[in-house]
Amino acid sequence: MRVAPSLSALVRGVSFPREAYEMAGLTFLWIGIASFVYLAAIDSRGLLRRSVAAYERSLDVQLRSVFSKTSGGTVVWAQLATALALATAYAFVQKGAFAWGAAATLIAPPLVVRLRVLRRRRTLDGQVHGFALALANGLKTTASIGDAVWVTVGITTKPLREELDVALKQVRIGSTLDDALLAMSERAQCRALDVVVSALLIGRQTGGDLPRILEGTASSLREMKRLEELTDRVTASSKQSLLISAAITAGLAIVVPQVLPGFFDPLRDTLKGQLIAIQCVVAYVFALYLGYRFTRTDV
Repeated sequence: MRVAPSLSALVRGVSFPREAYEMAGLTFLWIGIASFVYLAAIDSRGLLRRSVAAYERSLDVQLRSVFSKTSGGTVVWAQLATALALATAYAFVQKGAFAWGAAATLIAPPLVVRLRVLRRRRTLDGQVHGFALALANGLKTTASIGDAVWVTVGITTKPLREELDVALKQVRIGSTLDDALLAMSERAQCRALDVVVSALLIGRQTGGDLPRILEGTASSLREMKRLEELTDRVTASSKQSLLISAAITAGLAIVVPQVLPGFFDPLRDTLKGQLIAIQCVVAYVFALYLGYRFTRTDV
């Protein structure tokens, strides 16, 4: 009579492939990470929640300053969802492109937003002296600063026109012109615009000749802009030399071991060589920092 095999014997007789164990381990690992992130996120006083909220507020402020319709919360959720999807794909597929994509998803958006803000400020800086001159001409035909600003908006291009539109809307809903101009200056974060607004408000309060004051301000800003462009042209060659030198040094460190195997072994295998290598790296980074500081322009 044949005896049916027991359940334990059947289980012992079944062999699972190694990939199944790895898949199960990764699944439990990601469930644990997701649970930890969820528990940390629902705590309103936790470090993770406060850090994400501060990051979201920073993005939101920068996006509003460039008049973007996208909110900071939308960017944060898109980053988290995309990074989690790419990281999960990397865990199961083991492709380096997914890991680099997840890292780029977390790093690139704030850099892109920051670059948009800086590009907008540079554009504003180049428009302000023309706006000051147009406003001075407008004040020659009308005594009202509000009317002169309204006339100037029609011949002003973006992004300065957007800032002026917001200021005029604030005046129409009850804000004073001084408060609207100060809010515009604070929102734009442009030094040239701060100069024009300060000259306009001070001249208005002291009863000076506003057209002449604004014409002088526009002339000064135009000369400052010309000086900045001249300085940029002079330092451009220095920046290029710095980048070429840095690239050549890094390239030699990568290419030489491929051409001459074992060339850097004394630096890697001995304590004295490791100390020398650390000193070389520190000197290289410090030289790059000094070159960056010397080639910066701040007129």
